[in-house]
Amino acid sequence: MSYKTLDLFAGAGGLSLGFKMSGNFDIVAAAEINKNAQTTYLNNIPDKESSFEMIDNVRGYDFAKLNERIGGIDIVIGGPPCQGFSNANRQKNHLINMNNALVKEYFRAIQEIKPKAFIMENVKMLSSEKHRFFESEFDNDQIIALRNAGAKIPLQTEKLFISPPEIIEITSNGCLTEHWEEYVLPEKLRDIIRILNKNIRNSKKLPNYLKKHEKEIIKQITIYLEEPQNSEIAERLNNILDGLTAKKYESIAEETNYLATMQKALIEIKELFVNRIIGSYLIDDRGNLVFETNSYSVIDYINAILGDTYIQIGEVLNARWFGVPQDRKRHIVFGLRKDIVAGKEINLPKEPKGYQEITVGDAIGDLIDYPVGFTSTYKPIPYHSGDKLTMYEAKMRRESSSVKNHIATSTRATAQERFAAIKQGENFHSLDESLKTTYSNPERTQNTIYLRLDPNAPSGTVVNVRKSMWIHPELNRAVSVREAARLQSFPDSFAFFGTKDSQYQQVGNAVPPLLAKAIANNVKEYL
Repeated sequence: MSYKTLDLFAGAGGLSLGFKMSGNFDIVAAAEINKNAQTTYLNNIPDKESSFEMIDNVRGYDFAKLNERIGGIDIVIGGPPCQGFSNANRQKNHLINMNNALVKEYFRAIQEIKPKAFIMENVKMLSSEKHRFFESEFDNDQIIALRNAGAKIPLQTEKLFISPPEIIEITSNGCLTEHWEEYVLPEKLRDIIRILNKNIRNSKKLPNYLKKHEKEIIKQITIYLEEPQNSEIAERLNNILDGLTAKKYESIAEETNYLATMQKALIEIKELFVNRIIGSYLIDDRGNLVFETNSYSVIDYINAILGDTYIQIGEVLNARWFGVPQDRKRHIVFGLRKDIVAGKEINLPKEPKGYQEITVGDAIGDLIDYPVGFTSTYKPIPYHSGDKLTMYEAKMRRESSSVKNHIATSTRATAQERFAAIKQGENFHSLDESLKTTYSNPERTQNTIYLRLDPNAPSGTVVNVRKSMWIHPELNRAVSVREAARLQSFPDSFAFFGTKDSQYQQVGNAVPPLLAKAIANNVKEYL
């Protein structure tokens, strides 16, 4: 029997590929908003002869009609982005990050489709009281209805920091909170002011920073002043412009700090407005502007939405257990309709006893003799005849005739020096201090930055290895897209599309297909 499967937040298709590889699962539709990832998915997952629907955006999408059109969806799988989970704002860069709307959309799909089973892949956070939703006009009626029906969704009062006393005069009279659009700078200029403010009091870094960026700073301020949206903002930007022109940098420090602080507050006010968060602004006992609202936990919301329809289990699985050459722990939630499970317990796959770990060397050693490209237009290289392969490498090559996406980041002289100095298994922290000077706080650099892979062990969690500057175990170059894909267990037949950075990001965001296959096999047992 073939089970019709919908993949939400599908990315490049790692989860779909694993379900497809296990057999008995027919991927009939997927949702993915990123166009590059969408192109990758469409070129790899759907069977050419089958009807398939690609959903551009899940927000407001009618899943009930999709279910009717397809003739019943059996399984919903997917990993809604986890970045949106608010943690009672601790003055971080973003206040809400979409107010977790995408997680809500995932469970709205479950509610409308009522599939036999669902799989949700995400970081381990669903069971934590720390991760919460704020009350929003978008779905407040639904929350009230759930409570009236007996669902337990207790509320907690939150006071979200918006701005410090320095800009309280302009915020307290309603100018920013009611007319925030008038005060928001264009994104490019906003970033320029923020970075200028970071450097303006640093006498060592400021000259070099201005040498590289002063022309662009002046250009962007000048463009804004041609048609200023707000007179106060314009006056402060004029003061900054005068200070830069006269080389009196100390005179503009107060202006840059004021504008940078104001813009941060404005973005948070914008998030509250766009997400229609219910609450009110007030001044706290320290003189800060705060927004008072109510929140409720993610897990309470999920339990209320699903009600008594499903039995669920959530556990952390490690991709390493299932033949992936990578230590990657993910929280998996498996839900099965109660009419199917008939009172029995359900489980997720366990760590196999005596399994053999696949190392980085096992996974990518054969690619060392294939030249890397540095642009996304890289042409596939046919496999060399007579290559000596590990079992894993042979498995990755099975349905392919060439090496695809073997592209890497081109590196400058400083990065090359670092590459040469770092040994296998070491990272940025092993460098001499003279090679750390481009980092403002080198001691706070993550252990995954400038990591040279150890060929004799599985890799750490693959993210965007281009941004992390991961280094090949033996060569002084960055890990390629294809090598990262191998570490994720994508077969060589799977081609990635889009810009180079997009390809790296698609690989890093994906669920390892071999982990997905193990989950799919587990689901199949209960169906």
